[in-house]
Amino acid sequence: MAKKGSYIVDYFNNRGFFGLSILLLIIFSVIASGNFEVPQRGYGTFHNLATWIQSSDTSCFVAVLCNVITGVLLVTLNIMFRYIKSYNCFVFAAVFVLLQGINPFLSTRFFAGTAMCLVVVVALFFTFEQYGKRGGASQGMFLVMALLSFFTLYHYVFFLLMPLFVLGFAYMRVLDVRGAFAVVFGIITPYWIALGTGLESLSAFQAPQFSAVWESTPQFAARGWAITMAIVTVALTVLVTVSNFNTMLNYSVHVRAYNNFFVALSVWVLLMMAIDFNDFLFYMPLLNMCFAIQFGHWYVISPHETRQPVTMWLLAAMLTAFIIAMVIA
Repeated sequence: MAKKGSYIVDYFNNRGFFGLSILLLIIFSVIASGNFEVPQRGYGTFHNLATWIQSSDTSCFVAVLCNVITGVLLVTLNIMFRYIKSYNCFVFAAVFVLLQGINPFLSTRFFAGTAMCLVVVVALFFTFEQYGKRGGASQGMFLVMALLSFFTLYHYVFFLLMPLFVLGFAYMRVLDVRGAFAVVFGIITPYWIALGTGLESLSAFQAPQFSAVWESTPQFAARGWAITMAIVTVALTVLVTVSNFNTMLNYSVHVRAYNNFFVALSVWVLLMMAIDFNDFLFYMPLLNMCFAIQFGHWYVISPHETRQPVTMWLLAAMLTAFIIAMVIA
């Protein structure tokens, strides 16, 4: 006989609930679109990422699409590398999509944070694939750094990701002399191509501009809501990560390496939100992703009786947060 509530627990962790979370993301985004002005600040070495899309409707569509793709890629990444104990895990991707959906600043406009989260997940495929290859990992390392370097043309936050991925290569046990050269050439190549082919002019080069995202100030209540969401998500991420830590220490060596990177990513996000606090919104999608992954770990390893009430309370809290956002809009 199935345990009481097991059907609900199983539903939270299957494709159906993930599909429902995507539907809710779309609904929330449509409802909130037009009610929130999403700050579009920050420049790369040649361009402003915010100028990519001018139409607000198109921007909303692209943001939703990027969030959905990120959720799907997180599931695919786990199937390939099983960084969560169960490869058949969907609840964490559903939580990520819902966290994006309830925050109108993240779901109604395409901005640097959306792009950064998607780029990080794509880069993780190449990074995790290199585990233990040693001398054969140079190509993957080059691709990761070239990808990050390309986006530095459009926004400064991608510069800040480079040291983190170098640490990731160390976790994957592939950082040697050849790897160091691959990192350097990966960083240089996009600029070499852009300047060498005339796509960019050296006279247009500018130092990356750090600017306060809230200079295009939304109303005070909306700003306070966003800050509160960030603080609560930070607290939950720390709490769940600490609760998972002992269990993750018992994972195999390569799985620990993957999860060490996610822990390092969480620490990096917390530090950047504290240091670059005027632009904290840029780091929210990655923070949501870090929390969702840790929640996935917790969901898989926790007793059956605990999963259902905690997940239902989390979903209720997210729905409440969205309603509050709509009230103050």
